[in-house]
Amino acid sequence: MKSTQRHTAAALGYFALSLAGTTMYAQAGAVAAQRGGAPNNDTPKILVATFRSSDRALGVLMADETRKRIQSEHNAKELYAITKANINNTLEASGYRPDSALNASDLMELSKQLSGDQVLDGSVNKAGTGVHVEARLLIKTGNQVLVQPLPPVEGKDAGDAAKTLEKALVDASKALPAYRKCTNNLRAQKYDEAATDARAGLTLYPNSTFARLCLLSAFSLGKGSPDSIISAATAVLAVDPTSLIALNNAAESYAAKGDKDKSIEYQLRIYRADPTNTAVVSSIIQQLAQSGAPDRAIPMIDSLLVQNPGDPAMLSTKWKLQLAAKQYKNALATGEELVKVDTAAATLDYFQRQIGAAQSDSNSAAAQALAARAAQKYPKDAQIQMLLVQGYRKAGQLQQAYDAARRVNELDPKRSDAWLYAVATAKDLNMVDSSLAIAQKAIAAGADKEAIGQQLLAIVGAAQQKAVGAKGTPDERAAWEATLKTAQTVDAVTPTTGTKFFIGLSAFQVALDAINHANSLQKTAAKDKADRAKACDETKVAEDMAATTAIAMPAGGSYSKEAAGQILAALSQVQDAIPQFKKVFCTGK
Repeated sequence: MKSTQRHTAAALGYFALSLAGTTMYAQAGAVAAQRGGAPNNDTPKILVATFRSSDRALGVLMADETRKRIQSEHNAKELYAITKANINNTLEASGYRPDSALNASDLMELSKQLSGDQVLDGSVNKAGTGVHVEARLLIKTGNQVLVQPLPPVEGKDAGDAAKTLEKALVDASKALPAYRKCTNNLRAQKYDEAATDARAGLTLYPNSTFARLCLLSAFSLGKGSPDSIISAATAVLAVDPTSLIALNNAAESYAAKGDKDKSIEYQLRIYRADPTNTAVVSSIIQQLAQSGAPDRAIPMIDSLLVQNPGDPAMLSTKWKLQLAAKQYKNALATGEELVKVDTAAATLDYFQRQIGAAQSDSNSAAAQALAARAAQKYPKDAQIQMLLVQGYRKAGQLQQAYDAARRVNELDPKRSDAWLYAVATAKDLNMVDSSLAIAQKAIAAGADKEAIGQQLLAIVGAAQQKAVGAKGTPDERAAWEATLKTAQTVDAVTPTTGTKFFIGLSAFQVALDAINHANSLQKTAAKDKADRAKACDETKVAEDMAATTAIAMPAGGSYSKEAAGQILAALSQVQDAIPQFKKVFCTGK
């Protein structure tokens, strides 16, 4: 019946006018069926239609017996039972069998067409040698359908059960006058008076959900404390655990108190009470996501997708929930499904999130593939091109990363991060000259000079490591000279304490090698003019390099204080030896 609910309501609405004459005739003919004559305009009218049952005939019989019991026990001026003839005529005119057992929504629509005020909704099934009945009284206030569960009934047959059920209905109805006064005061914004009316209704019928709901509304609309609203909602749920009004109020009040766990608990109860209500479930999903429990909302969105497969909005929500819940592998799959049904969803934000999910999932292949797709779609978007740069770098594809970074430099010269990637990647590719040239352009474009300097200092560090590795080999001196040149070049672009330190360190190493070499020529220099000249040249090199160290090392000392101190201490020995060496090798013939 659920699948035809809207059609039922429409059909009932259509025949309401066309059968107006029939309805009036049936009511007039039914006066004799209930004592007291015709009902007054303000007489409550109750609809009792076929009860739900595994035995259709039993469902019809239970409704008939209950309706007859109401008619026999109540004057038509007091409570009027809508006749079976009117019910059957309307159902048949709407294309339904007279013995149809309708759902609650369709029952309320049928009651509306027959000018009903109340609906008795129930189910009946055989139990042992008798019958078991579950029933509830429904009324509508505004757009809300309120439910009053009635106590379960056991009877030897339908007629016996109807007697007990009618008594339960009478007891529950005792609170209705007070409830109506309560709702009138709510409309007049007289919340204290409304609360008093609700309590009066509870005195007449302690299990009245109508009175309890009105009391809850009085607290809620009157801006009562969260605790007072929670207490009133709990009282409703004690009688009707599926009351969406009470569940919503409890969830909102717990959220107002900052109790996220309790709020989530009640939101999940709302979902279980009405999993087919798309609007309600969507609201709960949003609240769960905001309350920090996205993983609990995912099964709900899955249930909605069963009803609406391929819905872009729902897929987007599911994707975001999976990202928030750190279900990265699932999020990647849902994201792909989303852009298949809605190509417009493949935005810059989409690619950034998907690439982030792939990276978090340690799926470098997916990250790179996404970045490539993004760059192809947004060739002139510097931000998306940067995603490609980062992807190439993480995949170790340095040449591609370098080329992509240079494209970003052209697209947006103000992007400092792109310049840094270009400098760093050129350095990693051993393109030292390119790295230095790009660094100069980067600084001219306003890039972070300190960050650029750190990248370039790594070039100097690499040269220094190469020189250390050449210790004791014929290439050691040349390696230190290359380190000095690199450090001086970088220092000219981005001077730092680091570049000063490496200038001092490499110059000292060259000075030390030069003075040692000059010293090794002492024996032959006395007789060999060439060796004497060579020793003199080396002494001058040592003098120049020592001077360079003496200037640079104090400025770079803070980069490595211990090493700087050791070098400056050793430097004094070289400086002390230079005058004597110059006298020996560079003066006299």
